[in-house]
Amino acid sequence: MKLTKRLAKMYRIDVTNIKTLESWEKNGYDVSEFKDAAIALAAARKEARELYDKMHPVDLGRLSAYIATPRDPESEFVSDAVASGASGKLFASKAKERQIVANSPLIYGAVVQANNALWEPGHAMRLPAVLVITTDEAYKNDIAWLTQMAATIGELRSQGNLPKDMRKLIDDLRNSISSFCHKVGTSVAGGADVWCATVSFDQSDLPGTRIPKEGILPFLLREPPKENKFIQMTLVPAKYYAD
Repeated sequence: MKLTKRLAKMYRIDVTNIKTLESWEKNGYDVSEFKDAAIALAAARKEARELYDKMHPVDLGRLSAYIATPRDPESEFVSDAVASGASGKLFASKAKERQIVANSPLIYGAVVQANNALWEPGHAMRLPAVLVITTDEAYKNDIAWLTQMAATIGELRSQGNLPKDMRKLIDDLRNSISSFCHKVGTSVAGGADVWCATVSFDQSDLPGTRIPKEGILPFLLREPPKENKFIQMTLVPAKYYAD
């Protein structure tokens, strides 16, 4: 069966998205009317993104000077973290906030999934994403380990026979309007203390106003994660790891 403009309009199919077209193609539809244009658009977007990334490089290695705690509560780093929009509303008095930030572990979060707009430069506010983090010293700044953990959790979305200790998390992950914080089951995390949680971002707080292509962002973890409680962490100001 041929996918036509009429059908695309009827089912609200984004015919500019090559992944969407490939999905319909797998279901037996002839998408040739739109495929070449979608491939060309995807290539143009990739080229533009690569150019943008070169203009706004991210170097998490620059954060090594700020990992050790406690930090000087009067330091520029702490002051910027307290003052930035990334902290949202102050949770306490400014003096107490400085003490919290000075003692918060610097961890990395790996993106499991995110609003599509967050991957492109922009100025939208409060766009959702799902991150995986760990409090384990061995892995909290291990980019490769966190990236693999995020990929493993993401792959479970399309699986039917889920481990018992991952069913609730994956059910919530599949729900585009859910908000959650769940401990990752030992079937996936092993003995590590790993958490998967929803967060939201103002793009102005992100490096280059987008999530870096690697899908890794640095945070100051204000307190240990708790099941089904809003995760308390502050995005590190982008000036400390990006141009």
